[in-house]
Amino acid sequence: MFWADDIVDQIEERFAKEIREGTPLIIRDEKTLSGRVHIGSARGIVLHGLIGQILTERGTANVNMFELNDNDPMDGLPVYVDQKKFEPHMGKPLFAVPGISDSDENFSTGFGQELIAAMEPMGIPIQWYHPRPLYAEGKFNEVIKEALEGAKRIREIYLEVSGGGKPDDWFPLNVICPTCGKMGTTKVTGWDGKEVTFECKEKYVEWAEGCGYTGSMSPFDGKAKLPWKVEWAAKWKVLGVDIEGAGKDHYASGGSREVAALISKDVFNYPVPFDIPYEFFNLAGKKMSASKGLGASAKEIADMLPPKMLKFLMIRKEARVPIDFDPEGKTIPNLFDEYDRCADHYFNRHAEPYVGFARAYALAQTDVTKEPEDLWEMRFQALSFAVQMPHLNLEEEAAKLKGSALAEAEKTALHERADYVKKWLDTLAPAEYKFVIQDSAPKDLELNENQKEALAALGKKLGDLKEWTGETVHDKIHRTKEEFDLPPKEIFQPLYRIFLDRTSGPQVGWFLSTMEQKIVTEKLQSVL
Repeated sequence: MFWADDIVDQIEERFAKEIREGTPLIIRDEKTLSGRVHIGSARGIVLHGLIGQILTERGTANVNMFELNDNDPMDGLPVYVDQKKFEPHMGKPLFAVPGISDSDENFSTGFGQELIAAMEPMGIPIQWYHPRPLYAEGKFNEVIKEALEGAKRIREIYLEVSGGGKPDDWFPLNVICPTCGKMGTTKVTGWDGKEVTFECKEKYVEWAEGCGYTGSMSPFDGKAKLPWKVEWAAKWKVLGVDIEGAGKDHYASGGSREVAALISKDVFNYPVPFDIPYEFFNLAGKKMSASKGLGASAKEIADMLPPKMLKFLMIRKEARVPIDFDPEGKTIPNLFDEYDRCADHYFNRHAEPYVGFARAYALAQTDVTKEPEDLWEMRFQALSFAVQMPHLNLEEEAAKLKGSALAEAEKTALHERADYVKKWLDTLAPAEYKFVIQDSAPKDLELNENQKEALAALGKKLGDLKEWTGETVHDKIHRTKEEFDLPPKEIFQPLYRIFLDRTSGPQVGWFLSTMEQKIVTEKLQSVL
């Protein structure tokens, strides 16, 4: 069974009553838009979307909500923004900070639009929303009141779970200072059932400076917000969340998920949503951070991969297994190859089809309303070679490899994949994927006498071929290897060295067949 199907089985068991009654299950996730959203956050978006996709597939109504958080205080500046311009706004809620560009409504707007543009091509139904309007419309008024009245219990939970107790005069709320507009610098000091007293403290936090104003005000209708761990639990109740996972960092002992879960039960009297913990998405072994400018953004990686391939990258491994991604290494070629292998399992082209691989391929498709079409696709390595050879006609070479003419849909798929391969070659490909046909054999090529005789004999055999195809060339190479009793590497590596100055490359029979027969035969016979 595919890992996500197992999770949905558990969800259906827990919410059997709601499913019978036709009540839509609410799935939720969020990201604070304090900077460009890194590709790691896309894992949570895709995993939650995958659960919704499978539930829909099974006929279970659901809504997949993703919060573009514009309501948190700015507590750090990305390294790629003008520090002097934005430092005076530290401590203000993100919706009140000017945008990066003149067209942005606020600081978070552009980052949110970029994330949506990166995710939507994957075909995941998502209801995007912002928390700021919910606060302003009074949707959080009830939970704010409950949090203030339950402040003592919340302080106890912090102490019990994390060991980080709060002072007896601490209240779980930050108001927006009516004088300076900052939220991160305010401390609520009292609550009378209608209004809170507060102070905008100059040195309350290290990353922002308050104005020193003290006063009282209503905490409702968007004038305040709950702190992170309390707010997480509050959002579950306000939005009626049934299913919500989170990244590994929230599950440390005494961490935010444990605190939020207890607050949800004890203070808000709301059941903790079904949990889906998931591991980090690491870029070249390093966890990414949007605010620190570490890691590639979701938009950058989305531009490098077809949407179905990006989705496949996020779902092919179980949620509890980390994903290590190095766009400058072999990860992208290997991803394409793995996707193609899973396609072979789905379309029963593999000798022993495995349902888990087939399922991963099917779920990665971006149009979930129809069955995947069985198309022949040119493998990444062959395609990366072909697009670098200006003398080759891509469709003709693809047809040779397929063994028959390409269907129109296969031609379209070929050129779409070729565009991504070219982009990768131009920007991220390691040197070993850059191919240039050599004018002559490398001077440092070392061959024993048996290899020399074998290559010269191969040159003669290839020269005598009446049909110049990848299959016939490949056949002659293997016959020569057996005739001269050569280990595979003692004939294949010299061939790659002679023509590409590489020790490996695309399927050797095919790539030699893309060159003129006379040039190949003469170059091989010259090794003597």
